[in-house]
Amino acid sequence: MEQLNYNLSSKTAPRGQIGASTGVVNSGNLEILLLSHDDSLSAKFTVVTSVAGYSEIWHAVLSDFAAKFAIGGLEFILHDSGATPAIVALRLRQAYETYLVASANKHITNSHYVELTPRERIMALVDEGSFEEILPPAAQVTSPHLGRLDLLTSFDDGVVIGDAKFDGKEIAIIAQQANFIGGAVGEVNGAKIVGMCLRALERKVSSVVLLLDSGGVRLQEANAGEIAISEIIRSIFALRLSGIPVIAVVAGKNGAFGGVGITATCVDSLFISEQGRSGVSGPEVIETVMGVDEYDSKDRALVWRTCGGKHRALLGLSEYCIPEIDKLHQQIKFALDNPVTLSLDGLRADNLRLAQLVTKYANYHDALDIWHDLGVSDPKQVSNFSDAQFQQLQQSLAE
Repeated sequence: MEQLNYNLSSKTAPRGQIGASTGVVNSGNLEILLLSHDDSLSAKFTVVTSVAGYSEIWHAVLSDFAAKFAIGGLEFILHDSGATPAIVALRLRQAYETYLVASANKHITNSHYVELTPRERIMALVDEGSFEEILPPAAQVTSPHLGRLDLLTSFDDGVVIGDAKFDGKEIAIIAQQANFIGGAVGEVNGAKIVGMCLRALERKVSSVVLLLDSGGVRLQEANAGEIAISEIIRSIFALRLSGIPVIAVVAGKNGAFGGVGITATCVDSLFISEQGRSGVSGPEVIETVMGVDEYDSKDRALVWRTCGGKHRALLGLSEYCIPEIDKLHQQIKFALDNPVTLSLDGLRADNLRLAQLVTKYANYHDALDIWHDLGVSDPKQVSNFSDAQFQQLQQSLAE
C-alpha cells in the first residue's frame, strides 16, 4: 500500500456539497471523497493506492484536473485499487459534479433497481428529499482491520444507513454496497446496521427496510462478522417484538448468502427477484464442498432455479418481486399496510412448515422436479416466464 500527497494550485472552487463521494473501491475501480481545506487557491489530494510506483502518472493526472477545474479549497481523498488514468480522470469529474449539484437527495429517474447505487436505491424508494444519512462517507467510520491486512477501506464501510419517510411515515432504511468486498459484513459495517435498528427501536419508527445485497461475512473479519450477524438478527427480532415491521428486499446482483441469507429469513416480509437469489451457502461454496457433479456453479440456469426468487416464491418462502422502483414501492407499501404479527405460535408454525418441506423434498435433485410436484405442468418453461406470466402461474397454483 502506498500513500501519495499532492498540493496543487487551482482557481477557487464555487460552493457545493462537502462530503460528496463517488465510486467504489475494491471493484476494479476507485473511491473518491471530497472535503474542504483552508487554502482557497490550492487543491489537496491524498491518494492511497494498492499499486505502488506510479507517483509521476498520478501527479500528471491530478495536475491536469486542477488546471481544468476550479477546485481551490477542496481536498480529494482517493482510495485506488488499480484504476487506469482515464478512470481516475472520470471519477474526479464525477466527484466534482456531485459536489456542484449537491445531490444528497437528488431525484432518481432510473427505474431499474439493479443499476442503482445503494444511495440511489434509497432515494428512489423513499419520499423525495426525505433521506438523511447517518455516518455518511465524510465521517470516514471504517473497518479497523482491513488496513492492518494491507487492504483498502471504504469511506462508508460498505453500507448506507439513515432516516427517511415512506409515504409520509418515518422509517429507518439500510442498503448494502455490493461492490465493496461483495457487500460482506464486518465489525463496523455490522455495527452500523445494528445501531440503525436500535435507533429505530428507540424512535419507534413505522418500519425498517433492509436492501440486502451481500455474499455474507467478510473472511478478513470472520469472527467479528459472525458476531455482527448474530447481533443484527437479535435486533431484528427486538424490532418485530415491539411491533415495528422489518421488510427486506433482495434484488441486487449479489443476492443474500451466508449470514445475510439467514438474516433475510428473520424479517416480517421478504421480497426476492429472480436474479436476487438467496441461501445459506453460495453456489461456489456448495460446488467446492460437494463437487461439480452435485452442483455446477457455472450452470446459471441451475443456480437461478435453485436459489432464485421464483423458486423461493413457489415454495412459499418469500414474495416474488420485480426489480423496478415503482413496483417495489407498491410491494413495500402493501407490506407496511398489512404487517405480520410476531408470535411464538407463528414461529412454531413456520418452523413446522420448513421441516415438512425438507422432509418432502430431501431426495429431490432439481428444482424442476419440485415444481412439477407443486403442480406446474411444464417446469422447464418457468425460467423463461416473464414476470407477468410467473405471477399468473402463482395465481393459478393458489386457486
